[in-house]
Amino acid sequence: MPMTAPDVQAWFVNEVLPLEAQLTSSLRHNWRHADDVADLRQDVYERVCAAAHREVPDNPKQFVFRTARNLLIDRVRR
Repeated sequence: MPMTAPDVQAWFVNEVLPLEAQLTSSLRHNWRHADDVADLRQDVYERVCAAAHREVPDNPKQFVFRTARNLLIDRVRR
């Protein structure tokens, strides 16, 4: 079921933001340019929020890290 913007924002704050330290660490570990980590994290957040507007994932942690992995793969392909 699609969520409204305030619902997505509340979900994001409660479910995704607590993962920020782990996400940042994972991005640093898997990306060789440390200067890009903040931008990559922001791109992950954008993708996660866009997906949550369509449907909230059952397992937010797994979804965030899968999104990060896919983003890194997309970046390497470019």
